[in-house]
Amino acid sequence: MKRKKLTASIMVLILAVIGMSGCGQSGEAQSSAREERMANNELIVAIGSEPETGFDSTAGSHGAITKIFFSTLFKRDKELGWTTDLATGYQVAPDKLTWTVTLRDDALFTDGTKVKAEDVVYTYETAKNSGADIDLTMIDSMKAVNDITVEFKLTKPYSPFIERLAYLGIIPKHAHDQSFKDNPVGSGPYKLVEWNKGQQVIAVANENYYGEKPKIKRLTMAFLNTDTAFEAVKNGTIDIAAVNGILAERKIPETKVMDIASIECYGVCFPMIANEGKKAKDGAEIGNNVTSDIAVRKALNTAIDREKIVSGILNGYGSVSTTGLEKMPWLNENTILDPSEYGDLRAAKKILVDGGWEDTDNDGIVEKDGQKAEFKLLYTEGVYRQEMALEFVKTADQIGIKVNLEKVTWDTILPEIHKEAVLYGFGSGDPSELYNLYYGRCAGGTVPWDNSGCYNNPSVNQCIDKALNCTDEEEAINYWKELQGYASVKGDAPYCWLVNVNHVYLAAERLSLGKPVVQPHGGRIFDNITEWTWEK
Repeated sequence: MKRKKLTASIMVLILAVIGMSGCGQSGEAQSSAREERMANNELIVAIGSEPETGFDSTAGSHGAITKIFFSTLFKRDKELGWTTDLATGYQVAPDKLTWTVTLRDDALFTDGTKVKAEDVVYTYETAKNSGADIDLTMIDSMKAVNDITVEFKLTKPYSPFIERLAYLGIIPKHAHDQSFKDNPVGSGPYKLVEWNKGQQVIAVANENYYGEKPKIKRLTMAFLNTDTAFEAVKNGTIDIAAVNGILAERKIPETKVMDIASIECYGVCFPMIANEGKKAKDGAEIGNNVTSDIAVRKALNTAIDREKIVSGILNGYGSVSTTGLEKMPWLNENTILDPSEYGDLRAAKKILVDGGWEDTDNDGIVEKDGQKAEFKLLYTEGVYRQEMALEFVKTADQIGIKVNLEKVTWDTILPEIHKEAVLYGFGSGDPSELYNLYYGRCAGGTVPWDNSGCYNNPSVNQCIDKALNCTDEEEAINYWKELQGYASVKGDAPYCWLVNVNHVYLAAERLSLGKPVVQPHGGRIFDNITEWTWEK
């Protein structure tokens, strides 16, 4: 009873301590509380926003939290290759339409029941029918052959299908009801024991877990914004929290900064065709008479000083990106820009002049055939996004292009998403993302931000078709590389890629995260949660 009262009061304690710290209150009490957590192998983590849909993996992936409560069939290893989780392996039939997955026979859900093939089928059928944030339209049917064998029939060959098999946390068919999202039952390393909505989730190590047993026996995840979480780590009431590059530079006693490599990449997507009043399949107007000119796209890619963004905006916590694919095994290295090929205003201006863009009326904006070089850049809320967008606007102005910055939401962006430039964040760690970025036939379709610039190069489409038609990711990799020759900055330049943003955490000095996986867009910090430990 005492433990429950203490954990239920964590949020009150955090706010109280932050308030006292402004009055010079000593942190000795909180240091003692952290020492107690170390001794008991307990941890308090700030995880940002609370999952709106609860903890039902068939309704949403929930990013990093998926790996706390649920197991997936497969998972990415630390080199972005594939390894097994609930599955022991898979086979693809010669027709490339049938994928047979075998399961381990020692996995149990947290209610003690065995994980069976029927649970896998139920999970995928439910997700497919519920409109979850995963595209499963390539699945024609699925069935449990026996307790440890699942057969997936596809509508067409789809080589990156293993990525779909690594996305959904498997849930028990017998326990999935209206209350499941509030009281999830999974087969992951932890089980939920208490959810104080609006405040925190408390989990304990799953005694039935088939994998490496968690060293942290009690895990509390508090819902805090970045600034509040930073103060809470500083004062000892939280043990680890995500921070930005500015906060990371503050020297806090008994803490350390963890700078984790990321494939989270930011770039500006350009509308690729002229505006002729046409509309996409989703009903939104398409085309832009400025960005559809390759000279404009090439000039902006040449002008942007990406090193300046890394050192200034990211405070050094990131790296330059000119491809959107740095660190990926399927990167075509021939498409990378050399540092001498960007951050060059003079070269950018020459590209515009050679392309017929000149400032004939001396108003500071170049024009061509009566068309001023002016367009909008749309961006949404998020860490660093506004700052990166402002730098893009400033650089464009220096070469005679006027970019009007506009903050939007993912709802309000839709009417203009195909006719104005958009600042996006990407980085899933799967080559199928190239399909979403560049495939002509998905533009303006079901997902409006997939190829929102309506890029349509027949050579790129052909490469993607060939890649999808392969048996597996390994066979497809040459086609994924080939298409980059057309879709990169050195080709059609449908994007101006900017930077990879590292994921930065402020943590208690003695907390070890083991060797985290390379972080994708949105983060998967809990993927190696079983390695986390307090160092003696």
